[in-house]
Amino acid sequence: MGLFNFKNNGSTNPPMVSEKKTLEVTNDIQPVEEPQKTAAPEIPEHIFIEQEKPKPTKMSEQPSSPSVNDLHTLYRYLEQNLEKKGYEDALINPDTSYMQENVAFIINELNLLISKIKTYYNSHLRTIDFHIDTRKRSGMLETVDELISHKATIEEEITIVTSIESDASQNKGLSQNLILGYKKGFRNGFAAITYSTVLGRKNA
Repeated sequence: MGLFNFKNNGSTNPPMVSEKKTLEVTNDIQPVEEPQKTAAPEIPEHIFIEQEKPKPTKMSEQPSSPSVNDLHTLYRYLEQNLEKKGYEDALINPDTSYMQENVAFIINELNLLISKIKTYYNSHLRTIDFHIDTRKRSGMLETVDELISHKATIEEEITIVTSIESDASQNKGLSQNLILGYKKGFRNGFAAITYSTVLGRKNA
């Protein structure tokens, strides 16, 4: 009987070991699940929210720089100093024909800009006339007076643009500052090439 008890006791021990193994297996699974639970609360959505914040700024930049072609746009073009550009172009291709081509390009760009400005003003005048007519029928006399004053200002600006266009066609006026500055820079580039290739070596 003691032997049978010993065998029974020995046979009952393995299940205990298997239970420990199952516990070890379950213990091994639990730590794997724990990092998954801790990784979920990190919520990287804050990063995406921060990346989406600059988008409104980009949208706000677009209306801040509207493409309005008016007299001020023409003045900004005429106020350019093209002397440096002429100097650099002379170093690239020191040829008078190349200089004349670039001068013609400057004049064409000016004429294109003037054409855009005149188109803009004509469209703007039609809009003003429409508002004057509709507001006058509604009895908004003060608004009509403001619109008439604004229309007079626009017509004065159109007159200035037309005058600049006429002067440019006769090679005089404000447009000549662009051409004179470019030619001056181009000639300075000529002189720099001559000094570096001939006079500079002579002095050395």
